[in-house]
Amino acid sequence: MADVVPIRVPADFEREFPGSSRSAAEVAANLVRTADALLAEFERRRREIADLSASAFQALAILDGADEPLAGHVIAERLLVSSASMTSLLDTLERRRLIERHPHPVDRRKVLIHLTDEAGAIVDQMLPAVHAASTEAFARLSEVDREQLIGMLTVVRTQLDEVASLPPVTSKPRRRPGT
Repeated sequence: MADVVPIRVPADFEREFPGSSRSAAEVAANLVRTADALLAEFERRRREIADLSASAFQALAILDGADEPLAGHVIAERLLVSSASMTSLLDTLERRRLIERHPHPVDRRKVLIHLTDEAGAIVDQMLPAVHAASTEAFARLSEVDREQLIGMLTVVRTQLDEVASLPPVTSKPRRRPGT
């Protein structure tokens, strides 16, 4: 297995991209690459158990964790997807016999989504596999390091929330090397 090395940007990065930060670009690149690797490992482990997309698995896990049938819009809110995307996903899960739709017992306008026994068995296998991947991914970090990482990532997410509420900053044009 090849040694994993940090992603670095060229020394003249800030000259080429005025107003930017070389270290911020390196942190972003390393964070994205690490997140991609972790998600790929989750995907690899899920695929060994069942051929489900990440969204399909998450929908089943949400239903399993709720311990009761849920309306489709509730699952969509928890997954952070549109109702149209949720309808398509639920259609697929129903075709695969992993969920069932039943009328709400009191409100005839609503439909409740039930997890099938087969889906429950899949979730019972997948959740430990995904949690094992997380445990293995962070095995070399101490509990203190993990808490510090959580704190740092929370600071970054808070900053991103603030930035997202502002109009984009006008960036200086890129300077091509040699110009």
